[in-house]
Amino acid sequence: MRTRERRTRHGSRSTFVAIGMVVAAGVVTWFGTAPRGTATVSTDEPPIVMAAAPGATDTAADPGPAQPLAGTLPTRIVVAKAGIDAPIDEVGIVRDQSAWVWQTAWQAAGHHLDSARPGQPGNMVITGHVSVADSRNLAAFKTLDKVTVGDEVDVYSGGQVFRYQIDKVDVVAPTNVKILRSDHRSTVTMITCTHDLKNRLVVTGTLL
Repeated sequence: MRTRERRTRHGSRSTFVAIGMVVAAGVVTWFGTAPRGTATVSTDEPPIVMAAAPGATDTAADPGPAQPLAGTLPTRIVVAKAGIDAPIDEVGIVRDQSAWVWQTAWQAAGHHLDSARPGQPGNMVITGHVSVADSRNLAAFKTLDKVTVGDEVDVYSGGQVFRYQIDKVDVVAPTNVKILRSDHRSTVTMITCTHDLKNRLVVTGTLL
């Protein structure tokens, strides 16, 4: 995720000046008990950090909280071929010691609240755990590796359902942030860790 390109409205929020986001989802430790609908920073999974881009320093400007875009929020994601059926909660960016990190959803998949919403032009980014340390949590994307090109993904938003067709399945390095970028198309990007927790499994679909 390195090359600088002209960014679209959605992509500009997902790629900060001098900061690239590295998305991860894997084993997570939850500090205390929390209900679904809240999120926390993971500590013993590969960190959900924003890796510094070339020339960046630890004193990079505070990007501030991610801001939600207009439109109706996603509430549920279903990939029938892979047995995935999970609620969706909103996740944002928080400061964890010296790094900016994405929150991780609790008992749900996480919609990056500054990415596109269902049916909108742009890239709707949804992350989920491939495994969890706490049995009360949800490994929403445990079987994401079963998804193949041509499979369909249903994203619910209240009473509406938006159907996407998978057109790409890829494994990328944790430092690859190109997967978060948007263009004029309406797409969904689902991200989790590979089962060995070393890389990221990225599944992308286009609105039908």
